[in-house]
Amino acid sequence: MRSGIISIVIGLTAVATAWGQESKSDPGGITFFESKIRPVLVEHCYQCHSAQAQNKKKLKANLLLDTRDGLRKGGDSGPAVVPGKPSASILLKALRHDDLRMPPGGKLPE
Repeated sequence: MRSGIISIVIGLTAVATAWGQESKSDPGGITFFESKIRPVLVEHCYQCHSAQAQNKKKLKANLLLDTRDGLRKGGDSGPAVVPGKPSASILLKALRHDDLRMPPGGKLPE
């Protein structure tokens, strides 16, 4: 379980970094994000943490996970990911169910 969560956060930090450096972005990292990470976010996170949730007035913790800026800015608890520093990621702590427990229904399957 732990390795799957770490992979998600490392992928998110890599893509968050790449989005800020378009000319230096890693196509393999973006492919990994689009095929492995975004589907998890769509299924488990976007209902409460996306522009669509915001438009429906259902945004939780002021956290948008559907944009690079949203990932970097984070929400009420701070930046969701820190580019190049997955261990500093609040998202990783939430997915591990450390201090924050997200998604609220339980830990994600590996």
